[in-house]
Amino acid sequence: MIAHPRNLLWLIPLLLLVTFPAWRLPLASFLEPRGGYDPNFGKRDQNVHNFILEKVIIIQDQQGEKTAEVRAESAYTTDIPNEFELTTVDADLFGKDGETVTIKANKGLYNTETRKLTLQQDVRVSREVENQHLFTELLYYNDTDQTIQSPVDTRLKGDNMEINGSSLDYDITTTQYKIGGRVYCIISPQSEK
Repeated sequence: MIAHPRNLLWLIPLLLLVTFPAWRLPLASFLEPRGGYDPNFGKRDQNVHNFILEKVIIIQDQQGEKTAEVRAESAYTTDIPNEFELTTVDADLFGKDGETVTIKANKGLYNTETRKLTLQQDVRVSREVENQHLFTELLYYNDTDQTIQSPVDTRLKGDNMEINGSSLDYDITTTQYKIGGRVYCIISPQSEK
């Protein structure tokens, strides 16, 4: 008796099931991913930018008027987006009346989104117009408000005066200082010429 081809169709799955132990291992090794499996592969951030810039100049402006020029030996990206770590910082801050305030520091952080500059280690601020010099270890500059803040000990020296305080706030537009904490002040009489 000749089997009808439609009746032979059930033999294919039966044949695959019976021979499964023979072809399972070669098929499994053929389908195995090469190079191993990394569960974090798909979780990597594709927009990471890690780079170093040398001889950096950052120019800030408000309404087309230059408010600051920050120069640094180098700038490194950090783990925080839009933030750069700066080394050997030298900055000029420009007031509305044309006065320039110069700041130097060993290192700093600059955030391009908030326009805030944080300076650390041997920070020196100079107002040459008034012959005033400020010394501190930590300083924040906010370009939006045009303010300088130092929450740590500061020393301000000028002609015939020296002021030491626990903190300092300085408004570049009004050129006013606010020294906080325990303040120690030495004022010498001006010598007549």
